[in-house]
Amino acid sequence: MERVRPQAESLREQALGIIRDAITAGELAEDRIYSAAGLAKQLGISLSPVREAMMALVTEGTVEAVPNRGFRLVTITEADLEEIIAIRVLLAVPAARSLAEAGSDDIVGRAADADGEAGGANAGPIWAMKTATKAEAIARLRDFAEATVAAAVAGEFAEFYTQDRRFHEALLEFGLGGRAASISLRLRDQSRLYRQQDHIGAVAVDSAGELPRIVDLIEAGDSAEVAELVTSNLYFFKRFPATTDAEG
Repeated sequence: MERVRPQAESLREQALGIIRDAITAGELAEDRIYSAAGLAKQLGISLSPVREAMMALVTEGTVEAVPNRGFRLVTITEADLEEIIAIRVLLAVPAARSLAEAGSDDIVGRAADADGEAGGANAGPIWAMKTATKAEAIARLRDFAEATVAAAVAGEFAEFYTQDRRFHEALLEFGLGGRAASISLRLRDQSRLYRQQDHIGAVAVDSAGELPRIVDLIEAGDSAEVAELVTSNLYFFKRFPATTDAEG
């Protein structure tokens, strides 16, 4: 489960990023209680940053503290998932429109620091770039889109979730800024989209295949069509067969 994070990040931020990736990829189960020490060992990172990261996730509502035992993921219902995606659409659509409507040489994006404040002293998203031209943003988005497609086609679904998350992080970061990206990703971490593992193959390939098209539409300046495709992509969990246990 070893993951590589940017060296410029603090140990707390590295731990938080690793844990977020593990949650996204389904490597942490909802029905288990995790101690900070156990998580540190499982994830191969230091204890103190793990404890700090888990407390940050408690504050966000992604996990809850179990007195004298540790932490567990907050259970998300179908209704919760619908609400989460609706809010994420409210952020992602204007982000995609903003990028599509920008000129190729326009500067886009504002980085968020460790506490989610845009442009702080520790600012530095995963691509280590505070701002970029639209052309540079498109190149970065295309890298993430292609990595997401490659992971989905290869059946590496943990990597698919991680790269898809990074694509949407970059989309929000470049389109609206660090605060919007932080809010959206906190919501994404609560979504538990990995639950439908039995059906993920075709759905992952289909969803991943939309990302390069989103980039193409942004590059072409088609704000109306990119808004529709981004919305459809965020609702990709609707493509899974219906369940009876509120799985997303």
